[in-house]
Formats: sequence, structure tokens, C-alpha cells
Amino acid sequence: MRAPEGLGAGGKALWRAVSETHELDPMQLVTLTEVCRAKDRLDRLDAMTRSGSDEWASLPGVVLTLDPEARVNSTADLLKQLLASLRLPDKYGRRPQRRGTPRGVYRLNSSTRNPYPRRK
Repeated sequence: MRAPEGLGAGGKALWRAVSETHELDPMQLVTLTEVCRAKDRLDRLDAMTRSGSDEWASLPGVVLTLDPEARVNSTADLLKQLLASLRLPDKYGRRPQRRGTPRGVYRLNSSTRNPYPRRK
């Protein structure tokens, strides 16, 4: 399966490594695309950190700057969360536990006495 357009070298390598090893459903493919984009952002932030630059983008008359160290941490956290959400099987074929949905609101049934009666 071909990598999405616009991925850098790191993102393309990650795409190949995952997509050639695992059979992914459409939702996992969307998540994998975002994982690869986050990988490319981390690579770019790493290069900025190593060079000592804080210039993210330069447009005619405008220079966008940021604190690369702060962005590295948040992007790395995002990457970990996205990878975990893929639920890829381990070397034994086991997938991580799927977390259930929230249970919703707990309600008192009619036979239960309300410990906080309404005041009039």
C-alpha cells in the first residue's frame, strides 16, 4: 500500500514498516497517516533542536517561531497515544486490551432512598 502524499522520509519509513507487516482497517489507516505525520513533525523538531534554531516556517515578510523543546514533548505524547490506539498485535499475535466506552450517568432506582432530599 502506498504512503500518503506529503510524508517525509521518517513518515514513509514508518508507513512501510507498519502497513507491510499488518492488515489495517480503514480507521487504522487514518490513524497510521496521523502517526506518520507526527513522526515527520518530531523529525523536524529534532533537527531544529540540534541546530539551535527556533524558526519553524518562513514566509515573505513573516517568520514563525516556536519553542522546539516544548513542542517535542507534546508531539511525542501524541505519537505514543496514536500508536497505542492502532492496537497492533505483539509478536505473539495478541492485541492490547480495548477500553470500553464510558458507562454514562448512574441513576438511583425508585427503591433507593435519596440521601440528599430536596429542600422546599
